[in-house]
Amino acid sequence: MRIEPFEYLRPVTLKEACEVLSRHPGVVRILAGGTDLIPRLKQQLTCPAFVVDMTDVQEYRDLRREAAGLVIGAGVTLHTIVASEVIRKDAPVLSEAAGRVASQQIRNVATLGGNLCLETRCWYYNQSLAWKRAKPSCFKAGGDICHVVNKTGECYAAFQGDTAPVLLTLDAQVKLISLRGERTIALAELYSGKSEAPLTIAPDEIVAEVLIPRLPAGSGAAYLKFSHRRAVDFPLASVAIWLSTDGASGRNRGARLALSGVSSAPFRVPKAEEILTKGVIDAEVVAKAAEAAVKAARPVNNLHHGPPALRRKMVGILSKLAIEEALGKATGK
Repeated sequence: MRIEPFEYLRPVTLKEACEVLSRHPGVVRILAGGTDLIPRLKQQLTCPAFVVDMTDVQEYRDLRREAAGLVIGAGVTLHTIVASEVIRKDAPVLSEAAGRVASQQIRNVATLGGNLCLETRCWYYNQSLAWKRAKPSCFKAGGDICHVVNKTGECYAAFQGDTAPVLLTLDAQVKLISLRGERTIALAELYSGKSEAPLTIAPDEIVAEVLIPRLPAGSGAAYLKFSHRRAVDFPLASVAIWLSTDGASGRNRGARLALSGVSSAPFRVPKAEEILTKGVIDAEVVAKAAEAAVKAARPVNNLHHGPPALRRKMVGILSKLAIEEALGKATGK
């Protein structure tokens, strides 16, 4: 596989990087860890005119605790997140989720921002250009058909990030910067829900930071994923949950439950959250919340070795186990 030529740039500040994006909107790709971008370049899924390497931008890799919560630079590696004592104390579930991404070698270079901005994937689109020439272009590649479901007019590629559902349950925000200024949005607003163009970022914007508010006392969180191998694989389905209880009684004061791998974007399940916040969480409540998560999942046959029925079933199993784990952490049981 051959990478198309591009101009390689290596700024030392975020402002310099933004200047490149402003001058050449739409034809620039950000290189942070490169674990998603490099394979896409090799498969010619993207052929930018410019690649901006963020390695020397130190402010992109800042990690600090502030009064309002954690501030994590988008360029912080997943290994750093796993190893950070600050994150282990303030948001341990994020450390756990980051530790389940791919392999140690990949986590050493892969970044939080890159994991949040993963492209959607499917068995047809994520192939070499030569392989895809056997069929007409799919919707994500500029055509008008989705080969995985044989329908026209809509793309069904799946988002398979690990950290996004966790950060959704932690009520995280992201800071976007450009020469026009900066804006902070809820993480959910980063995703369009459209598989062919999954992110809402403007062509001249960079995801600069992730902001995680302080969690209240009595919080418990968990993240579980289903994949065929314990290492390397993207999740075929995953569940993140955050609960806040009033202590040993188990009476719930708040809940956020999110899924990944079963739709075009990571998303929360309001119905399951409503069920979990009606009082004490017992076995019946857990079962009903897990059922609501299953109903919200919409997997299709777009991933290798991941039939929709199996992935939907695993959403129910993972939801039940994750709720029980988070409840145990919240109540100290």
